[in-house]
Parts: sequence; C-alpha cells; structure tokens
Amino acid sequence: MPVYHHALVLINSSLDGIPLLDHAAKMAQENAMTITIAHISTDYRALNYVSDSLMDDVVSQEVIQAKALLSELAESVSLPVQTLELVTTRRFEDVESCIRDRRIDLVIAGHHNRLLGVLASHSLEYINHLTVDVLIKHLA
Repeated sequence: MPVYHHALVLINSSLDGIPLLDHAAKMAQENAMTITIAHISTDYRALNYVSDSLMDDVVSQEVIQAKALLSELAESVSLPVQTLELVTTRRFEDVESCIRDRRIDLVIAGHHNRLLGVLASHSLEYINHLTVDVLIKHLA
C-alpha cells in the first residue's frame, strides 16, 4: 500500500464529514499525512445569466454554512486540518487544479449505496476524472 502525504476529503454535510474525517485522521496518524477537508458548492451565478445579483445571496449563504461546517469538523479531530470551500460549475477541473496546487495525492469521498445515490453521486465519477488515487468510503 502506498504511503500518502496529503489527502483531500470531500464532504457534503456532517453526516458524511464526520466518518470521512475520522477515517482520514486514522490514516494520518499512521502515515504523518496532511489533511484538507473541502466542500464543493455549485456556482448558481454562473448558471443563471438573467438575475445574477439575486443569486449572490444564495451562493454567499451556502458558502457561509459550508465554512462553518468545515471549521466545526476541523476542530473535532486532534490533528491539524486545512479547510477549503470550492464554488464552481466545473467540479472535476477545479478539484484537479486544487490537487495540483496543493500537491494532494489521495482524494477521499463518501458514497451511499442507494439507487438515487448511485445516480446522483459524484463520488464514483472522481475515479475516472482525477489523476490521483481515490478512496471511496461506503457510508451507511
């Protein structure tokens, strides 16, 4: 098994963030790995050309909530954890750019094994779109 130096943990909420961060923290304790937790928000302003000014509040509110969640999760473990909020419509390209910029060599994401989870989840797509190893953790 390769030794990883920097893991990017992609979360949606505390429901997946807590088990994913706990798993990453255990790996980090064994391998002296750096952890960055990230939340990806959709940039609704880029999707709605008519009323961009109305979407600013929606995007801003989501970013504020995500940053609060990331801070809460980062404080829940004894290891230092970096946080990152990505606001994008180009999910895979921007995650790949983040991987290059931060020298990340492992991406950790969660997956619920449900019908809608299989259809709507981006987690499994990371395997085919990213240039680093991807660990998909099953979430109950």
